Amino acid sequence: MRSIRLASLLLAAALPAAAHAKAWQGITPGTSSADDVQSRFGEPTTKTKRAGRVVLAYLGDQALPGTKQAQFYTGEGGVVQEITVFLATQLEKEAIEGTYGKSPEKTFTDSFLPVWIYRAQGVTVYFGKDGYVEAITFGPGTKASAKSEGPPRPAPAPAPAKGEAKAP
Repeated sequence: MRSIRLASLLLAAALPAAAHAKAWQGITPGTSSADDVQSRFGEPTTKTKRAGRVVLAYLGDQALPGTKQAQFYTGEGGVVQEITVFLATQLEKEAIEGTYGKSPEKTFTDSFLPVWIYRAQGVTVYFGKDGYVEAITFGPGTKASAKSEGPPRPAPAPAPAKGEAKAP
């Protein structure tokens, strides 16, 4: 019995870090479903297809607390693969280091903006020109390329309903 327990512990330690995705607001990439997202946050502002994945986006009046926008990318079977959060408040590098530790990997976008990658936690942090956090992506910890394509793009605002004025 002791050897089975030891083997189980060794197997758990040998599993890749990707199996331990970082949850955001109770939604865990690789585990939670699109239905879980909608049960927790309601109907999304927009629901689009991007690069073969369905994106549930909450923005504008439906932006989740503390965000300008939150995007939940789902794959086949409706399982959330990735979450991207565009922050509503300015967050400094020190706050990121206080939360996730010193960045194990630093790179840049095509525009030479800093990107910090926490592979073991599946977290990628994108910084803007002002040095503050622009977006945070939570995923399963898959390998990222040495050169980042840049921060995720916010979803476009939905078109105004008939008779409503467009925002400036």
